[in-house]
Amino acid sequence: MSRQERTGWRDLALNYRHREWGDNVPAIDVDYFIEYDCSIARGVVEYKNEHADRQHSSHPNYRALINFCQPRIEQLPLLAVRYSDDFSAWTVTALNESAGEYQPTTTTMSEEEYVRLLYQIRGRTLPRSIALSLPATPPPDDNPDDEDEGRDFWPSEATS
Repeated sequence: MSRQERTGWRDLALNYRHREWGDNVPAIDVDYFIEYDCSIARGVVEYKNEHADRQHSSHPNYRALINFCQPRIEQLPLLAVRYSDDFSAWTVTALNESAGEYQPTTTTMSEEEYVRLLYQIRGRTLPRSIALSLPATPPPDDNPDDEDEGRDFWPSEATS
């Protein structure tokens, strides 16, 4: 049996914020589950309520999910990201080798730096208009979670 929902919330603020980062960094706010067994992904299931709009496999979101599930030679970057409530600080950890090519160490960065990373992963350059709309201030040095410093929130084995 599955465990109970751990957080009890979904962050719509992030969904809306991501939309402000420009048309060239599209993302899917997914309602899917990665089905797994013994820590091995076995399938992806996209869920929609019966009252949701009808979905079509030709929609860009579904085309991206279909592509995601295709066999591939290259490894997609997998990043774990913790962000502050006000979006001023983004702590990025690479969880696989491909992500490590973009972000070799766990780093806390400003929103502008994080969005620049998202564009870089796509082989794109952050447009000046988007960069100017983002706070460029670095995250604060005084981390209230200092007692967790050095604690690995995501297994470092994932990148080895």
